[in-house]
Amino acid sequence: TKKLTIKDFIEEFFANFYAYDSRLRNSIISIFTKPGVLAREFNEGKRHTYANPFRLFLSVSIILFITFNLTEGDKLPVSDTTKEEIKKDSAALKLLNTNVTIKDNLLKDRIKYSKDSIYTKEFIDKNINRNLDPLVYYTTSFRNFSIKYPEKSNEQALKELGFENNFTFNTMFNKAKLFKSNNIYEELFDYFYQKLPFFIFLSLPILTLMFWLVFYSRKINYTEHLVFAYTFFTFIFLCMMIFNFIELISEELTYFISGISFAFIFPIYFYKSLRNFYQQSRWITVLKFLILNPLFFLFLGICTLIMMFIGIILF
Repeated sequence: TKKLTIKDFIEEFFANFYAYDSRLRNSIISIFTKPGVLAREFNEGKRHTYANPFRLFLSVSIILFITFNLTEGDKLPVSDTTKEEIKKDSAALKLLNTNVTIKDNLLKDRIKYSKDSIYTKEFIDKNINRNLDPLVYYTTSFRNFSIKYPEKSNEQALKELGFENNFTFNTMFNKAKLFKSNNIYEELFDYFYQKLPFFIFLSLPILTLMFWLVFYSRKINYTEHLVFAYTFFTFIFLCMMIFNFIELISEELTYFISGISFAFIFPIYFYKSLRNFYQQSRWITVLKFLILNPLFFLFLGICTLIMMFIGIILF
């Protein structure tokens, strides 16, 4: 019947946290000291000892996402293309309507293309054909056009720029308006980097197929392989969180520690995890470890394409 105080709330909070913390503590200690054991024992039925691997991974992902925002911040440049700059007619469009000599000079890259200008599809297709540059110039041209002519509809804009009025270009035009600057690569990199935990979370069910194929066994089903995958990447994410906190002190130290980890510690940990979880002989584990390496990059490539597609849709 005593009156509640702030102290009571604080004690209640830490009491509840500690109740969960016993499983959390066991899970983290096991992840760092006994690679693969948590996943094996959880599958064997010791589920009151450890935190749920899926929930733990999700919690770590959220915290990692927060640390990304704390350490990275907004890396996008402050300067942006102003409306006054956009109002200037595109030099490229002018040159196309002039004599052949000037056009030839343009084609020989004597004039630097500007992402602050507005280009037609015909011009981009004829003159810009390096890597993903055409897509970048499509996007910047759409963005610049929408800034210069905000009153014009998508249909009018696409028609004037020489694009078909279809779903693909309409979607690209709408997405282009969302960019804060014409630094397309930088914004996309920053976007995907900050969403990395979320994309990996969605990718793990696909990557788990790799373990299911290489370590196929009737005794271990897909979900149990999934427990192993989530547990392994929980370790990776915890280490990345540590790297982010170290970065607050020294970037050089972070690069050194992360380099050592990716070159030596993570591969050794991965091998130990496979050995402890699947409990196969040393040489069979080494063989399958070697097989998993090229498969990992193959499945990672598939996941990357899928996640890029999803990421662009959600941008």
